[in-house]
Amino acid sequence: MMAATTMLLTTVLGACSSNESQPSSSPESTQNSIKTASFSYFIMTSGDNVPEHTKLGDIIQQKTGVTIKYERLVGEKDQKIGVMVAGGDYPDMIFTDATTKFVDAKALIPLEDLIEEHAPNIKKLYGPYWNRLKSSDGHIYSLPMGAPVTNATKGISAAFWVQKEVLKEAGYPKITTFDEYVDVLRDYWKKHPQIDGADTIPFEILTYDTRNFTLTTAMQFLAGGPNDSRAMVDPEKNELTFYQTDENITKRYYSKLNDIYNEGMIDKEAFVMNYEQYLAKLSSGRVLGMFDQKWQFQTALASLKQQGKSNRMFVPLQLTFDDSIKGDYLDLPGMNYNTGWSISVNCKDPVGAIEYADYLASDEGQILRNWGVKGEDFMVSDNGRFYRTEEQRKYLSDSKNALNWSGNVVWFWPSASGTMPDGNHYESYRQPEIIAADYDEMDKEILKGYGVQTYEDLFNPPNTKRKYFPLWSIELSDKGKIFNQKLDDLNKKYPPQMVLSKTKADFEKSWKDYVADVNKLDVSSWLEELTAGVKDRQANW
Repeated sequence: MMAATTMLLTTVLGACSSNESQPSSSPESTQNSIKTASFSYFIMTSGDNVPEHTKLGDIIQQKTGVTIKYERLVGEKDQKIGVMVAGGDYPDMIFTDATTKFVDAKALIPLEDLIEEHAPNIKKLYGPYWNRLKSSDGHIYSLPMGAPVTNATKGISAAFWVQKEVLKEAGYPKITTFDEYVDVLRDYWKKHPQIDGADTIPFEILTYDTRNFTLTTAMQFLAGGPNDSRAMVDPEKNELTFYQTDENITKRYYSKLNDIYNEGMIDKEAFVMNYEQYLAKLSSGRVLGMFDQKWQFQTALASLKQQGKSNRMFVPLQLTFDDSIKGDYLDLPGMNYNTGWSISVNCKDPVGAIEYADYLASDEGQILRNWGVKGEDFMVSDNGRFYRTEEQRKYLSDSKNALNWSGNVVWFWPSASGTMPDGNHYESYRQPEIIAADYDEMDKEILKGYGVQTYEDLFNPPNTKRKYFPLWSIELSDKGKIFNQKLDDLNKKYPPQMVLSKTKADFEKSWKDYVADVNKLDVSSWLEELTAGVKDRQANW
């Protein structure tokens, strides 16, 4: 459901800057006009406490004169938002995927005039998407990350993931359906009930707080839908289907999970553990598979690599219910328009804030925060290509080093996704040289076993007819938001009951109760509102 908003440093194991990639000459970098200042910045995602001093943070401070006091989310997001809104106690800047909640609370200031007057780099990046950024009142309150530029691409995010060791032992079998996937996990589990002295977990599920979309929306992918959340869209007809109560989609998936839970294949703590505990289990190397979006478990991948357990890392799979269904997992290049960077009404120097963000949006700023310092954090080849040496990659693969290098926060600012004029990628982790260098011998063996060059080759290309994408980013009315909240509440209550049911009779009762309660909501009005949004985007985007 969510887009890749929490790009941890381990995602960006990229490299370098070249003599050709200097700060953008037109528009000019704004660093010289920035006054010495300090701003508070709350990032509405959990993560490590940000060190007061980091290598990149200190360099940026020296260049701009601006100090940023970062704070990360601790606890539940909705509770934190409620406390902020109730007390009007906002930091100077906020990064959140709940922009509309802050707009409704009149907590954010419009950005369009500030951008026009003080932020030429931001205007250059976001100008092509200007109207898409506007809220229903015509103002721009938030700037999402990753404005698509030349050669913008999206890597794999949502997938059913399987441990490398499982594929190797199975002989790299063709796995295209969820049933085949479960069979492969089961076979390995039966042969290896423990890994490193702890019980093997064949299938893990993250259900904590708003991250429970890994449970409640996974079935849309099995049914051939993309990352659209609670409804599936036919882009040919602009017609929407609410699949959450569909027996052939949602019930089918929950019923299968119920079967394998009672078989012992699903973690018994899946419905009580928090996000940090989920990451710890993935990091242990004893989880064989899960459905998730890659940005949610980057730190676990980094931990496995650091422990020398690369064989316990994961390979993404494009699964469907059956082979008659075409998978549609890969996102189209684009932005999450409800997630991004904003300036609050409490900021006393919005001009200084936008000028700082504009420096970070310049080529110089983006190279610095994505690649680091040339010759230290990345290198440049004779033909101008950015790369990292093995030593540089190894250093940044260590989570402690990564935290001290960047604080894992420098990407939560306005940015580009794609290539610079010289052909190097802004985002280091999308650089071909970085991708190739990051494949270990086991990756190469797996790719060879499947006859492909990259893991992306295992997936169908995104459907370019989905101009509206993603559905969940369409701004809803208050009525639509209330529907979403009520459905959220029902999805926190009933799906766990269904999966944990001891008998099929119990499962059927939970399913019927769920459908009955969902049908009490105004599903039709919600669908009509989203359909109007889809038609508008399909016609105008």
